Amino acid sequence: MDSSRQSKLVKKILDVCVEPVAFVVLFFVILNRIIIGGGWINITHSTIEKVFMEYILWMLDGALFLWIASQKKNLPEYLILWKRNWILLGFILFAISSMFWSENIIVSLYKVFVLVACSLIAAYIGITYSCNLILRKLMWYFAIIACLSYVLALLIPAAGTHIGYPYFGAWRGLFFHKNYLGTIMSFATTVLLFLIIAEKKINNQIIYFCLFLITAGLVYFSRSATGIILFVTLNAGLLLAYVWIKWKNHLRRSHYIALGIIFAVVVILALSNLDFLFGLLNKDTTLTGRLPLWSFLINNGMINHPWFGSGFGATWASDQFRRITQAADGWGFASLSSDNGLVDIYLHLGLVGILLLISSVILFVYRVTRYALREQTLISFLPAIIMVFIIIANISVSFFLEFESLGWFLMVFALFATTPLPHANQAEPEIT
Repeated sequence: MDSSRQSKLVKKILDVCVEPVAFVVLFFVILNRIIIGGGWINITHSTIEKVFMEYILWMLDGALFLWIASQKKNLPEYLILWKRNWILLGFILFAISSMFWSENIIVSLYKVFVLVACSLIAAYIGITYSCNLILRKLMWYFAIIACLSYVLALLIPAAGTHIGYPYFGAWRGLFFHKNYLGTIMSFATTVLLFLIIAEKKINNQIIYFCLFLITAGLVYFSRSATGIILFVTLNAGLLLAYVWIKWKNHLRRSHYIALGIIFAVVVILALSNLDFLFGLLNKDTTLTGRLPLWSFLINNGMINHPWFGSGFGATWASDQFRRITQAADGWGFASLSSDNGLVDIYLHLGLVGILLLISSVILFVYRVTRYALREQTLISFLPAIIMVFIIIANISVSFFLEFESLGWFLMVFALFATTPLPHANQAEPEIT
């Protein structure tokens, strides 16, 4: 075999193998730190040793996707779309700048590295792969997580469930906390509902439905109020989108007005009966003590670092800050985060950072909404569902790169998947 044929064979093998490996590495690393033994505990001490492998994996994944980009030759478009999404770029640059005033430069360096790496890869995936393809990759990803979570919870309860106070047997599965299991699996059920609705073959529908029940079971066993709320909201939202797509040509302005009135009445009734609704979930209107905690943290931030925060990722890396917070909130254990994405970003990056993040989220919502209304296909609602998921999840779980990168990956992917390309070469939606 001559050298020319050998080089072509090597290139063909790489083309076939690189993409699956790149996604496997990505899907592992974005949840690494909330998986049992993944290094979620205080990274102040021996930081480099705890996250060294994560640095390596992110760099490896970046190299793999760079190879893919070199083969697809779409880097120029990629750079153009970053210019169009300059608001997000502004937030990232501000987070990078926070290393100059960070209270823990090593931790901030690590968090900034993850932010940049995840953003670059998610953005490239958003412009390169269709929502349909990513949906199916997520299905396999969540199916594996769900199966491993059942194995741990049923066969090794000490690892897969919370033993004793304060959760008394609630399942956590593959993760260190039940709220991550409930939150992530609620999104998994919606991914599967997409496929159930779209699938034409009855055998595949049965498989997807079984997986839907499996992931829904994990939401239930996690006893996560956030997970249950997301399960209802996301799946109801997807079903409403499906009904609208099918019946939109029969709807008139009067129908939309009536639906708007019904929605407003439901919201008013819900807000006026919060005690009852939270009681159904065995919660109270303080969100299990979160509201007093947030009040303390916001006041603390206003006193110490109102404008620029303590540095990206630095706040909760301080043992002293955790002890002060524990004394203030009266919990029997030290907090690991504020359990709110916006509050944590405020602590890390101050008012400037929170304004940049909110501006970015507004851009995301605008892009995904415009895309869904323009395409009017089921798959075109995936980015919008992602944004609903991220916004609701961050109310009671820190889902902005505090412990994991899945939320940030999904959000940046949704933005770039819905940002118009300079040429008409976006992949057409395949699910109708």
